[in-house]
Amino acid sequence: MTRYINGLVFNSETRSFENTDFEVHGQYFTQLNTAETEINLHGYYITPGFIDSCSQIGLAEIGIRWEGDDSFEFESHLQYSVIDGIYPFDTAFKNALSHGITASHIVPSPKSLVGAKTAIIHHTPSTVDEMVIKKDFGYSFSIGQNAKSTFFTAQKKPLTRMGIAKIMRETLQQIQEQEPLIRKILVRAHKAVDMELIVRLQQEFPFEFHIIHGTEIPLLEGASFNTVIAGPTFRYIEHNEMMALSPKLYSQLAAREIPFVFCTDHPVSSSTHLALEACLAVREKLPRQDALYALTTGAATLLGIEHLTGSIKDGLLADFVVWNKHPLDLDAKVVATFIKGKKEYSWEEGITI
Repeated sequence: MTRYINGLVFNSETRSFENTDFEVHGQYFTQLNTAETEINLHGYYITPGFIDSCSQIGLAEIGIRWEGDDSFEFESHLQYSVIDGIYPFDTAFKNALSHGITASHIVPSPKSLVGAKTAIIHHTPSTVDEMVIKKDFGYSFSIGQNAKSTFFTAQKKPLTRMGIAKIMRETLQQIQEQEPLIRKILVRAHKAVDMELIVRLQQEFPFEFHIIHGTEIPLLEGASFNTVIAGPTFRYIEHNEMMALSPKLYSQLAAREIPFVFCTDHPVSSSTHLALEACLAVREKLPRQDALYALTTGAATLLGIEHLTGSIKDGLLADFVVWNKHPLDLDAKVVATFIKGKKEYSWEEGITI
């Protein structure tokens, strides 16, 4: 076991950096005080591993065309699961580790109206089954421009928002009857009219709905939502539903006390831009400590894995990152990334940790 001393450690409860020692025994943070090795982290910042709350990493391999894309199907079926499409040796996983990301919530492509069961995985270079933190977390949908244009191009229905709503209601009824353990519904939506549909569905079905993107939520002043997996805002404007895309969204959600977390929707925006999303939110007046909380403990809480990871706390998996300066400084670099106590990335020019 190893004791790490003198580092500035992010405390998820106080949301501040504190000069604190911690120990790792095997895969877990522990407080046995029987460390065999001691590593001095003086001058370094330590955070829990960052969590990308919506990503297609492994489903849509970088640098490969259609043959590396397993992110959606036209036809819907309740038995579709992202677990069956993830390629665990996608080089994007290593890139993400070098930017402090230790886990991602995998969601099918926005092209799929009815998506699949989502899952949360570690970024360890191993088999998918070994990477899984939680499978069948929720069921995903995509509504609006992306779904419409995909079906229009293929000359298939639905062609309108009325048709999309009909299919959503039918599928939600099926989930209610056939998949009673799934209680969370993830819906990709940018435009206000689509989020109004979600408000109606919240009243019709006993699921816990979560919005992905939420670009036009500021237009819906009276509506309330569980959680918004917001962004990414650092991306190109793909269609007119994104004309209002702005990192101001994060501070607007905070002002309305709507819980939110960050995502890149990799490869829409590279997973390496996750910290950049938080930096942009800070530029728009979101406090740094709240941005760091949303990247770590907040994301773990949304995904129901806060009892496993997301904080530097005794008994949790030892997923943590060592930074050479405050992680939300634009020129901050990751010195080392650990998953389950094992170093999975190190910056060659950094110290040996």
